[in-house]
Amino acid sequence: MLSGGAGTLLLMLGLLWGLSKVGGTTLTAPVIWAIIATIGLALVAVATSWGLTPSGIGHDVLQYAAAVATFCPLIGVLGAKRPQNHAWQWVVLTLWIVLVWPALGAWVTPMGSRLELFAAWKLFLLGLIGLGLLNYLPTRFWLAAINVACGQAVLLSNVLLSEEMLSAEWHLPIGVSCFLLSIVSVAVSGSLRKSTAQGLEAMNHHWRAFRDTFGAFWGLRILARVNQTAKLRNWPLRLAWTGFEPTNKESLAPTTEQLAEIEQTLATLLRRFL
Repeated sequence: MLSGGAGTLLLMLGLLWGLSKVGGTTLTAPVIWAIIATIGLALVAVATSWGLTPSGIGHDVLQYAAAVATFCPLIGVLGAKRPQNHAWQWVVLTLWIVLVWPALGAWVTPMGSRLELFAAWKLFLLGLIGLGLLNYLPTRFWLAAINVACGQAVLLSNVLLSEEMLSAEWHLPIGVSCFLLSIVSVAVSGSLRKSTAQGLEAMNHHWRAFRDTFGAFWGLRILARVNQTAKLRNWPLRLAWTGFEPTNKESLAPTTEQLAEIEQTLATLLRRFL
């Protein structure tokens, strides 16, 4: 098991690789949020190893603040559409402040030796974990989504559970290791590879790459918009989760003009993101 400091260093390198892959897209901000969250985890790891963190509830609050920052990248993806993607980052920052606020209150007026949150607040945190998981579970990055959710659950286990099920010194190393596994699974999935295909096969590749990187929330929105246009234009194809499919077995192959219309429609919709 990697130490917290070494794990966050490797995680930072992986995120910098990811940043180079999403350059020019609206996923740049979510990756930057991930880097900021990693810096927070690294500071907690270094401060803990050097004995600089306050004891008791103070340490729990600092780790909690760093842990909830890992929600920022996943929430950032939900606003990754131009032109509102820049303003959305203020929403992400506000969410982090809202999440941290009750922990700060517990630190100022401690009611015990460890951080305790209300049951409704715990359900809210579980909902945020589930939101990120569900957004990427139907994509090629499903394994990465599971690893991220597990990492978040481990980092927050001291506040989600009424009793300590895991020694506090293992929270950060295990959580960061889960995040590292998510980056490895993304790297080996090949979903970001370039394609030399043309025509309908190329459009299917672009669609699946968008669906995998932006998740089900935006994928379903784009799918609905494309199929709405397909119905109005009477195309013999409809966009499914895996790519374009004939409307029925008797459908004729799309004409060259129709393929050009489909390609233009898809490109116009994805231009807000890519």
